[in-house]
Amino acid sequence: MIANAIPFVENSFGRNDFFIIAAVVVFYGVILILPKLFSNRFVSFLLIFIGILFASLFDSTIGAAPFDFYDIMDGPKYTVMDLFAYLVYGPFGYLFIYYYVKWDINGIKTIFYIALWTLAGILFEWINVKFDVFTYKSGYQLTYSIPIYLLVQTVLVYFYEYIRE
Repeated sequence: MIANAIPFVENSFGRNDFFIIAAVVVFYGVILILPKLFSNRFVSFLLIFIGILFASLFDSTIGAAPFDFYDIMDGPKYTVMDLFAYLVYGPFGYLFIYYYVKWDINGIKTIFYIALWTLAGILFEWINVKFDVFTYKSGYQLTYSIPIYLLVQTVLVYFYEYIRE
């Protein structure tokens, strides 16, 4: 079979693959139709890139040995669809900062804003679990992701404030 002969190719194409492709199309479509908020395209690129970077960073740490708390997509081996799954997180970083700027979030409101987006991240992760994008192992639970979302979004706010136009 071709899938066994070529590394990084899926053995089968299932509902998790369709879900990821649909999510990528929808989320990047949303970014394209939103009014442009950042005058510098590089800032937009960085915000998308950092979302992808954080997703792959955490997958390479807590999702792999020695922790191995979850599998992404169809198992422990990386495939092309795993890369698509990372692409889903790019728009989250972009949209998080997009509305942070658009709604002029600052001060104590930032804490509530981060908490709200953490809930959105947990909801989206739960949907991913239901579509078999993530398969938890070793006793990992959805609630364990809360501090990760809080940390990532806090870092993203500081990052944006540092590169702010």
